[in-house]
Parts: sequence; C-alpha cells; structure tokens
Amino acid sequence: MQPKKQERGTFELFRSHFDQLLNPNHELIKLARAIDWDRFDVALAECFSPDMGAPAKATRLMVGLHYLKYAFDESDEALVERWVENPYWQYFCGFTHMQHDCPIHPTSMTKWRNRVGAERLEALLKETIDLAQRAGLVRPSDLRRVNADTTVQEKNITYPTDAKLLYRAIEKLGAAARARGIDLRQSYIRVGKKLSVKASRYAHARQFKRMKRCLRKLRTYVGRLIRDIKRKSNKPDADLETLLQRAERIHTQQPQDKNKLYSLHEPEVQCISKGKAHQRYEFGQKIAIATTNRDNWIVAARLFEGNPYDGHTLGETLATVEQVTGVAVTDAYVDKGYRGHGCGDEVTVHIAGQRKKNTPRCERRRRKRRSAVEPKIGHLKSDNRMDRCFLAGLDGDAINAILAAAGSNLRKLLRRFAAALIQWLRQNVFNRIGQRTTCCAA
Repeated sequence: MQPKKQERGTFELFRSHFDQLLNPNHELIKLARAIDWDRFDVALAECFSPDMGAPAKATRLMVGLHYLKYAFDESDEALVERWVENPYWQYFCGFTHMQHDCPIHPTSMTKWRNRVGAERLEALLKETIDLAQRAGLVRPSDLRRVNADTTVQEKNITYPTDAKLLYRAIEKLGAAARARGIDLRQSYIRVGKKLSVKASRYAHARQFKRMKRCLRKLRTYVGRLIRDIKRKSNKPDADLETLLQRAERIHTQQPQDKNKLYSLHEPEVQCISKGKAHQRYEFGQKIAIATTNRDNWIVAARLFEGNPYDGHTLGETLATVEQVTGVAVTDAYVDKGYRGHGCGDEVTVHIAGQRKKNTPRCERRRRKRRSAVEPKIGHLKSDNRMDRCFLAGLDGDAINAILAAAGSNLRKLLRRFAAALIQWLRQNVFNRIGQRTTCCAA
C-alpha cells in the first residue's frame, strides 16, 4: 500500500519542538530544508500498491535513512542505533520531535531497496545534482564536460581458492541433505576440512604436487556427495537443483578455465585484473563512474555485467550521465583504456596521452583534470561503502554503486553548507565581537 505521511500525535503537542532545540544553521538542517522531498513520492509511487496491504513506511524516512547510511558509511544496524541518538538525523528524516525508538527494523532497509530497484534509486543521485544547481554550486556548462573511468566493486566473498570452493561445496551439500532428511553415506566434513587446511599449507610451502593430491581427494568427495544426493532424492526442489548445478561446476572446473564459478552464493562474481601491483585480481563487478571535469560531482554510476572492455562502456555511461543531469555531454576525458570506444562524432572524447598542437590553454587544463576521477573513486570505496558490496546479486551491486555516488555528493553538499555557515559566522559574529572589543578599548 502507498506510504502515508507522518502524523503528529496529541502527546507531541506538549513536547519541545526541534525548532526550539536544534541549531537552525546546522548543515543537516539546511540541507533537509533544501532537498525537494516531494519528488521522491512521485518517482517511487509505482513501487507500492494503491489499496492493498499494510501502509508502507514514509518515503522521506526511507530516503533520508539511505542518504545518511551512504554519506556516513554506516551499516543498516548501526544506522538505526545512531539515528535514535542523533536529533539532527531525525530532523533530516522528517520528524519534528525527539524519537526514542526507531520506527523501522534494520531488515526493512533491505526490503525497501529490493522493492524500489536500482533504476528508480537514480532519483536520489539526480536530486543531489539538481540541488547543487539550485544552490549555485554547479553550472549547466560544467555538466557538459565529464571525466569517466571504471573500477571494480568487490563482492563480500572470501578469496576463491580451489580448496576453499571444494570444501564449501561439501559443507553446503551436507547442510542441504540434512535439511531435507537425506541420509548420506558419508558427509566428508571432517576429512574435507583436514584436506583443505593441508592444501593451503602445501601451497604456501610451494609443494604443489602434494597440494594437487589433496585437491584431487576433495574433488572426489564432492563428486561422491553429488551422486549420493541425486540417487536418494527423486524430485529435488529448485534450491537443491541450483545447488547441485553449482557444485557440479566447481567439481569439473580447472584452474585455466574461463567463466569459472568463484562463489556458491554469488555466482555472478567476475575475476577482474586492473593491473594493480598490490592486488592482481579483484572479484566483483565492473562499475563505471563519471564525474564533472571541474568540481568532481558524481553524475553517473553504472554497473556493467561480464567484465566488458572499458571502451565499450563509454557510450552507455554518457547516456546515463544525460539521463541523470538532463544535459547533453559534449566532452569526455578518459584514460588510454578507452581507445576504440566508437562513440561517434556527437561527443569529443579526449584520451590521455594524445598531444595536439595549438591546443588552447583552458583545454590543456581540462585534460589535466582527467586524473581527478581516480582519487574520487578511492573516496567512494573508503568513505561511501563501495569497497565491498554486502548486497545480494547483480541488483545489489547496482544499488550499492548508485547509493554510494549519492552519498558522496551529499557529503560534498554538507561540506559546502558547513563552509557557508563558517563564512556567515566570520562576517557577522566575529566582526561584531571585534567591533565591541575596539569600542571597549577606546
């Protein structure tokens, strides 16, 4: 059912209002008053039934919680705990009086994200850009020139060695058989754990023949479990059938195979190499990030499934930028990995390292600003929860990337509002104190 507006109870008439308690010049209060919250009711109206089921939580509450979660790098559980303690966060989410209990359970955050989806959540990113334009922080001409780059958003999985995957398959198959009352000939849990530990120690000692011997035994155990479960389950359900198919992939795949399975619970994970000296392989999904060339506002965060070539992602990335900002991109500044992009003549693509004679000084300065997108990606990972995705599936990867971009823009807006407050204090309060001190001295 459609969410209802937050209503004030009769008891709240006798309680102190936030306007009497909080600092009206605080950056969160200024930001809450500047955001167009009604646009989210319109953008997300299709997600809820008009007359069926219980009323959903207020849209401003859920949107505000997700803004705070990704702006301040909090988990769902920690966010709910801090929200009860912070009156500024409560005001930001639309409450007018102090709340001593959070109105939602942490699991409601996950359910709300899954119901809304990644496409509609782009409205949160779009509002940050529109607010920056309304505040005079971004000009339309700034949105025509963007920097683009790709990164890997790692998934919350362990490093997928063959020994770990095979032993994990043994554990999952044994647990599934016990849950369905299947009496296995042997579970192989105890001997499988010993072989997994031995294989990792032999690999560390570079005794690869002994390591391969352990892996062959583990692979044999997985095959026995698969055949035993298939014999004793006449009509396996959908979950068991999926688990058996993934276990067979792990059982048959070899180290040099392509399209390997790296996780039983996240089968879409890709092995991506970005040429980093400290981390040769990353396991997750490729994310394209686009920022404005001048002030580094994030204007696009898009998931690309299957590890495509960087140059082949540029066209869709620029289309996403135009969808978010509503402004056509004229210049894109990229690195050498985008050679052969095939974007046509509508957009001028400036590839790093291409030197042209008689280039204006302003254009040379813009080309130097191309590398500014790389530390921005680093801040997305360290400050806005994009270093490791804890949300399930490809939809979770796309949602996490978009909300991380929205959270980064929100932090930028908070810094600008805080800087404006400091400037106002210097012009009004500090100058008055200086004038009073001068008068007293005279």
